[in-house]
Amino acid sequence: MTCRAVSGPAAMTYKAVMCLTGRLPGYVRAFVTGGMTLRWLFLSAALVVSACGGGPGPSDRAPADDTLPTGDNGGTRKIGNPYKVAGVWYHPEEDPTYDRTGYASWYGKQFHGRKTANGEVFNMNALTAAHKTLPLPSFVKVTNLENGRSILLRVNDRGPFVKNRILDVSRRGAQLLGFEKQGVTKVRVQVVDENGRAPKRRRVAKADSPVADGDAVHFVQVGAFGERDNARAQVRKLRDAGVRADVEDVRADGRQLWRVRIGPFRERNEAERTLDRVMADGFYEARIFSEPK
Repeated sequence: MTCRAVSGPAAMTYKAVMCLTGRLPGYVRAFVTGGMTLRWLFLSAALVVSACGGGPGPSDRAPADDTLPTGDNGGTRKIGNPYKVAGVWYHPEEDPTYDRTGYASWYGKQFHGRKTANGEVFNMNALTAAHKTLPLPSFVKVTNLENGRSILLRVNDRGPFVKNRILDVSRRGAQLLGFEKQGVTKVRVQVVDENGRAPKRRRVAKADSPVADGDAVHFVQVGAFGERDNARAQVRKLRDAGVRADVEDVRADGRQLWRVRIGPFRERNEAERTLDRVMADGFYEARIFSEPK
């Protein structure tokens, strides 16, 4: 892919999208915002939870094509109250450590020009996305795990309300990620800032991780198995990929388990780099665990 000349307000963002592709063959980076796929299934429920809006008024403005909308785009910054769609409750919350794998879909013409859940205007040709619980707006790095392409998106809408789907991207986002024709793909979604950087982590203990970073060691866990042979098979697959891992036997909830782990790492960013590597090799269920030293 070659870089073409761009002028006007979209120049910086568009060049960032198109020129960064030269850093890694086949790897696409971009900055995008949010939309909500398959919302037609839930229009009546979405009206109740304000997940879908009407057409734009004369004072509304849509983001330009091929841009990552930043700053004020005419919407409202909010986390939102718990809401219910199709019998399922969702609880929006701040989650700067959000890092999930699942399936993404996309939406386009049917909602082009309509309001998003926080009052912005959806442009199917801008870089946007929808998520069920992240604050609006948020920024996420989305990696297509089937082809390795990665872009940044601005989340400004709610959805998708379909089982196993964790993100809905604009049509342009789907094009850049390489899954417009197939419609759905497996992705990794990570919260970042508008520049693609991981948010700073507060050095305080969390309820589910009662140690601060400075007092912890970190592991990348690639699985927990009920059979020792299955854990050993996973270790062999990692070894074939050039990664050393160990098997640990533990008891959890009265069950005997064998965990496959890489580490320990003294610094969390070392564990995060290893996590990126093993996920790129296809170990999509890998997670980081932190424990007291």
